[in-house]
Amino acid sequence: MSSVTPTTSEDDEAEFVRSWRDHENRVLLSHLRRQRADGPEPKQHKPAPEPALAVPPSGPSIAIFDRAALLKQIRIADGHPSAEDEAPVASVSSDEQPRLAQLRALANVDPLRRLVVADAGMRERLARLREECPGFSGVIALVERAVALSAIAGTGIAFPPLLLVGPPGLGKTHFSCRLAAALSVEQHAFSCATNSDAQALLIGHPPTWRGARMGVLTEALLSGETGNPLIVLDEIDKFVTHSTEKPYNSLLAVLEPENACALVDEYLRIPFDLSRCLIVATANDIDLLPGFIQDRFLVVTVTPPDGTILRAIASRIAADIIAAHGHAFAQPDDRVVARLASANPRGIRRLVTLALGFAAEAGRRYVVTTDIEAAEAILLAGMEGARKPIGFIPPRRKGEGERECG
Repeated sequence: MSSVTPTTSEDDEAEFVRSWRDHENRVLLSHLRRQRADGPEPKQHKPAPEPALAVPPSGPSIAIFDRAALLKQIRIADGHPSAEDEAPVASVSSDEQPRLAQLRALANVDPLRRLVVADAGMRERLARLREECPGFSGVIALVERAVALSAIAGTGIAFPPLLLVGPPGLGKTHFSCRLAAALSVEQHAFSCATNSDAQALLIGHPPTWRGARMGVLTEALLSGETGNPLIVLDEIDKFVTHSTEKPYNSLLAVLEPENACALVDEYLRIPFDLSRCLIVATANDIDLLPGFIQDRFLVVTVTPPDGTILRAIASRIAADIIAAHGHAFAQPDDRVVARLASANPRGIRRLVTLALGFAAEAGRRYVVTTDIEAAEAILLAGMEGARKPIGFIPPRRKGEGERECG
């Protein structure tokens, strides 16, 4: 008996019946789900895709913060399975919301930062710095060896924390800034003398504190493009904050490489890697620093320049200030330079600035020694005036009060 082959119309009809049954089954399943006591089946949460991070930098690099710890903190804060989920944070406390928003923003930041490696022109720039700041030759020699090591190994420039000690006015802060330029590294300078909160500067405050925020130092590292910037801690011997704080204890974590590689920001509660930062501190009196802080630094004593070195510094400072005025004045002669060399570098800058004013008032395009003398008189009068008491009633001499009462 012969078999009958189904026609095309019969095939279409069979396909229609199957599709209709599938449709009825889907409708019935949906109806049953709505009848469940716990309501419709919840929608499956699809995790947000990982943010597109920047292309990894060429050459040596370092992750300046722990991304895994960051994502964990977000999950803890909002309770969502995905750290990058953009769901509203209304359930989060008002104190926690700014922190969570900052954590979310940081989740889209690439933690990798390139390390600055020695280049061909770095030694030449350091040689010019030696001429510009001859009193810091010992520091420059140490940095030159670090540059040579970086060039051979192809690793980021690194040297131990440096402490430049010397009397005020030698240009320690100026040298630190010029060193950053010679090394082509980013610089973040902090004045310890004007800082009122060491913890806010170094590691931030816990979120429970009023006005809490992340550490200024870790914030500066995040804003930069390199993993080994130069950190300048100016006048570290004046690092005195409120009575209940011990600022040098917080600083200790930054100076120890074992701790600095995972320094936890108290506000964000994630570790940052500051171990590759180049740290240079300045101080006028090393005896004001605790012994355990002195031990963490390579101390370099900067002696006041004299003779030929001081005259060279005076000539350079005068040239820089004249250049800042559009080269409207001639360079000072040897007599003027010799007179300027009687002051320290900070005093020389003040004298030159004031002397140019006297020269301009006299209609001259050059400075003479009488201009320097007039500038010295102004500075001396200012120093003497600062020693006098402020007010309209003259101070009593010792013993006057006792005679009146008697």
